[in-house]
Amino acid sequence: MLIHSILNAVETPNLILREINALDCPDMAGFMTQSRYQRYIAHKLKSQDEVAEFVRRQMAVQGDAKRRVFHLAAEERLSAEVVGDGFLINHQDHAMEMGWGLHPALWSVGFGTEIGRALLGLGFEKLMAKTMWCKIMQDNKRSARLALRIGLRHVSTDSAYPVGHGRFEPIDIYRITAEQYFDLPY
Repeated sequence: MLIHSILNAVETPNLILREINALDCPDMAGFMTQSRYQRYIAHKLKSQDEVAEFVRRQMAVQGDAKRRVFHLAAEERLSAEVVGDGFLINHQDHAMEMGWGLHPALWSVGFGTEIGRALLGLGFEKLMAKTMWCKIMQDNKRSARLALRIGLRHVSTDSAYPVGHGRFEPIDIYRITAEQYFDLPY
């Protein structure tokens, strides 16, 4: 499946989700390197230099029409500060993995829900996914509630999922089909 090489920005009530750019590094390092942010993610970036390298890698593939990974910055509309991120990974059979992160200072204000809903819209409406799913570490109760709130359903559990660097974590898988997405209330 050939996908759009550049995704257009998506606006939510408080955020703009858009392709990452080099100017995002300081804002992203400001939350991605925090221990509270890293608690429930597999790939931990430890310094501003590591965040800058991550951003450089994401930017390097933005023009590739065959890319499978889309990593987006979530910019707060009023301040223009990047306060979160989201990703979409196109797997086989039009199944798309999604994930999100948010500056810990902004947890519980609805921004995560905005990111999640925007990712669903991009996946189903722009990238033509047939199903979308996410994996959430079992201790991450906030993300589990967010997944359910935006319409995903719990489908399975893995008690020892490999999350990298020899680490295994219990995770839950949540999923939604295109039919379920298009039947969600507005």
